[in-house]
Amino acid sequence: MKKQICFTAILLLLFVASISPAATHEELSSAVSSNYRITIPGFLGNFKAIGNVLTPRREGLRASRPSNVFKPNVVKNHQLVIAGGGNLSLGNAHSGVLKPGERLYLYGISTGDNFLQLDLYTVANYVVRGMRGPTSLQASLRFQYDDGLAGVTTRQMLDDISEWLDNEEEPRPSAKPRGTAKATRTIQLGQTLDEVINILGPPEKQVLLGVKRILVYSDLKVVLMDGKVIDAE
Repeated sequence: MKKQICFTAILLLLFVASISPAATHEELSSAVSSNYRITIPGFLGNFKAIGNVLTPRREGLRASRPSNVFKPNVVKNHQLVIAGGGNLSLGNAHSGVLKPGERLYLYGISTGDNFLQLDLYTVANYVVRGMRGPTSLQASLRFQYDDGLAGVTTRQMLDDISEWLDNEEEPRPSAKPRGTAKATRTIQLGQTLDEVINILGPPEKQVLLGVKRILVYSDLKVVLMDGKVIDAE
């Protein structure tokens, strides 16, 4: 009788483990990158690949100048326990606090013993004193677990990310029919970089020449000076 009970208990434990198996670091990273396309930057401000645009669902996340010592926003037990950022001022370029709906690119995924981190950067670029030319702001988000990643399933990780970030599907420039931007969408003098990208989508490449920026599309070039449109051809 005791042997039968022990055998039944072992089967029950195996069944429970098979329902929600913990994932390895590699499996968690792979699950995230499979659900969210990563943006890959290129040279001269262009992109090798445009990923999904993510937007904050909840308030409190912070952004700042891109830096190797950027303090990530830390979420633990569904709550923001550390607001990220840096010590240098952004001036009037940005308040440093991300608003729900503000658009972000996912640039990378990293893991540690007790966390998975998303390296996020704003889609919009800002003129910040001390930086060479307009730049996107960093907004890295770290999901931390007291018991380590060993007990986290891929489903739990994806649910935790979804609680804080919405996935905005944005058409890639290559998927846009040639001539659509000219036929149905209008660029005007004085518009900002963010307004241009909202109308035409991310450019195929960008050329930075000090305060001058050229956005290159398949059938259009948009020239901005000090962050505003001065010409298009």
